[in-house]
Formats: sequence, structure tokens, C-alpha cells
Amino acid sequence: MWPGAALWALIEHLLQFFCAPPRAYASSLILDATRGVVADRGARGVTLAAIAHGSGAPVGSIYHRFGSLDELLARLWLRAVRRSHAALAPALATGDPVQRAVRVALAVYDFCLAEREEALLLAELSRRNLRERNLSPGLLAELDRVNEPIEGPLAELGHALFTGDDRTRLDLALTAVIDLPYGFARRHVDAARDLPPRGGSPSRKACAQS
Repeated sequence: MWPGAALWALIEHLLQFFCAPPRAYASSLILDATRGVVADRGARGVTLAAIAHGSGAPVGSIYHRFGSLDELLARLWLRAVRRSHAALAPALATGDPVQRAVRVALAVYDFCLAEREEALLLAELSRRNLRERNLSPGLLAELDRVNEPIEGPLAELGHALFTGDDRTRLDLALTAVIDLPYGFARRHVDAARDLPPRGGSPSRKACAQS
């Protein structure tokens, strides 16, 4: 190698290092890290520093992806809600109303145990408190519409099982197949250990019978 070739090789290496485009951090990686922080610290304990530590993404990359912590939390909540809907959809599809209600209730219970961090997130954050944050009009509209895919089937279920006006029937259906099952699963979710077997848990059986 002629004199100076090593120097040029070093210069080329440094140019590649300093001029290379910044590493792209997937949104899912940042969302997962944020979910972990919420599970460990609660929503009030979430900081960009903690998210950066958990994801390995620099704070600047987090801002580049989401714009603000408020937007990040809203996107995380929307993802969790949609994942819960995906778990409930098959149970809501068809069948006798009572059997359908039992299937939905058990789907909620199973989702909480299988996706503990998602369940904790949905307990820590709500659409109401997210709406109080500094969010764009488009994101606020997304929050308002997110439950539309299951509102129709749940309203139909409420109409088949309960009496009263449409709002009362929907509220009763939500209590029976969403709120109560989550209550049965909550102590296991909070404990983060000794999760019961899916089929044989007394809590799951009580959930089905309720």
C-alpha cells in the first residue's frame, strides 16, 4: 500500500460514520418501550428519557416519529384499543345472544391475561384524559371514532339482552361483557405473576357465570 493509503482509508471510514443517515427506529419499538414504562411506572411516570432508555432510540428520534409525548401516548392507546377489538371481534360475530355475551366476556378476560401490559395501559389511560392533552384535531377525531367497529355489534347485543332505551342497553352490555370481565382479570394483571391457566381459573369460571 502506497504511503497515505491508510490515511485515506481512515478518512473514508470517518466520512461514512459521520455522514451516514441516522438509524431509523421503528414506531413499534418506541410504542412497545412506552407501554413497558406505563406498566412499570404508571401513566404519570412516563418520561421521554425513560422511553429512550427502554427503546434505545434517542429522544430526537422519538420526537421525529411522534412529535410530542402526548401524541405518543395517544397513538399507544389507540393501538391497544384496536388490538383489544381484534381479540373480541370473533366472539361478537354471530350466535345466540347469551352465548355471544359469554364468549365476549371470556375473550376480554383472556386478552387481559395474555396481553398484561396492554390491559394495564387501558386501565391507566382513557379517551377522556387523552382528550385533555395537546393533540391535533385529526388525532382527537381518531380517538372519538376508534370504538365504532364494535359499537354496532355491542348495541345489537344489548338490545337482545336488556330492556330500556338504546343508551341504557349499550351501557348494560358494556358493563356485562367488558367491565366485569376486566374486573375479574384485574388482580392477576396487577400481580404480574402466578397468572392462572387459561381454562381452569376460578376467576375465569366466575367471569363466564356472571
